[in-house]
Amino acid sequence: MLLNMSWRTRTGVLATGLLMACGKDASPTPRSTRTDSAGVAIVQGPAVDVALPWTFTELRRMGGADSGVFSFTTASGATVATDGVSRIAVLDREADNRVRLFTGEGAYLRSVGGKGGGPGETEYPNSLRVDTSGAASVFDENKNAIVSWDASGTPQPEYTVLSPRGRADEGPVRVGDTVFLSIHTNDSVSSIRRVERWTRTDSVVIARAVSAKPRMTMFKCVGLALPPLFSGELTWTRSSMGLLASTSQSQYEVSVYRGTSLMRSVRRAIAPTSAKPSDAVKLYPEGLKVMFAGGAPPCVMPATEVGEKVGVAQFIPVIRRMLFAPDGFLWVERYTFTGETPAVDVFDAEGQYVGTASGRSLPLGFLGNDRVLFAIKNADDDTSVIGIFQISRAAAVR
Repeated sequence: MLLNMSWRTRTGVLATGLLMACGKDASPTPRSTRTDSAGVAIVQGPAVDVALPWTFTELRRMGGADSGVFSFTTASGATVATDGVSRIAVLDREADNRVRLFTGEGAYLRSVGGKGGGPGETEYPNSLRVDTSGAASVFDENKNAIVSWDASGTPQPEYTVLSPRGRADEGPVRVGDTVFLSIHTNDSVSSIRRVERWTRTDSVVIARAVSAKPRMTMFKCVGLALPPLFSGELTWTRSSMGLLASTSQSQYEVSVYRGTSLMRSVRRAIAPTSAKPSDAVKLYPEGLKVMFAGGAPPCVMPATEVGEKVGVAQFIPVIRRMLFAPDGFLWVERYTFTGETPAVDVFDAEGQYVGTASGRSLPLGFLGNDRVLFAIKNADDDTSVIGIFQISRAAAVR
């Protein structure tokens, strides 16, 4: 069974269009302007959103069952992945750290891994990946290593991620003998993040971002080393076609690389919003909570106090996350706070703005070019399940 009763009653008969625009009623999509500078294409999109002219029809849901392999209740970018074609992988961190593999139709295939420190076992896994052969991997923060299993489920030698220049900041992506990862380090005044490519013989910095260094701030029950609130970070994603996109989050500018060479800059004329200490309430509506080991009560710091003591960056980030679809389209999730309507901008394989899907967060993954996975949240609690949707595309008017 894929659903428990509470989710089954919400499913109904499929079909909800997200935002539809087609035929003579379609909203015309302004053409992005394209210029070239030293061999780099600069693709400038509009400042005003246009509804993405596609319909999303729900096919099925996975998760939320009372027991068994479908009992997971967290669907996020860290716990769900696809091979881009026909497989779905789910990391069940709530139960046993096992990675469960399914077909695109929701049929269970097998499980790999488990909780522990032995071969093929993990303690703090994230950054789940699965390839078209069915091989899966995660990054275990406890081991500081990529833990992987081949298509038959056999554990493979672990790849330890150690850098003399800093610590791994996001889950590495391993492609054969090449690893892509984000390295974070601090100097005397700055916090520095780099996206690097490692091979057996060398390492190359692809992208780099600099922000203010965290500083120790004392609260009534704990001291924390925090950067100014809303400091942009270097976030990135890699496509199956060898492209890598990165952004500093603080402005609407996405750099797209082929190999280690910058080939395109995708932009929208969306001005960032100035940050204020009072905006900390949007970030921590219930206060900043720090948990302690041994059963000690948590320390909860009022958001207003955090904002005043830690300070804020100049602007609130514009971009949260990004993901490439198999066809090279780039999906960019805008930065929003809890309770605000999320929005995802879609750009085609040349960087042209296609439209904005309002009310959706970033996809969890894709099954081919016309099926997409979204997280569906339960309004009654913090649980979520996987929704698989069929995309029907209407041509954008340019």
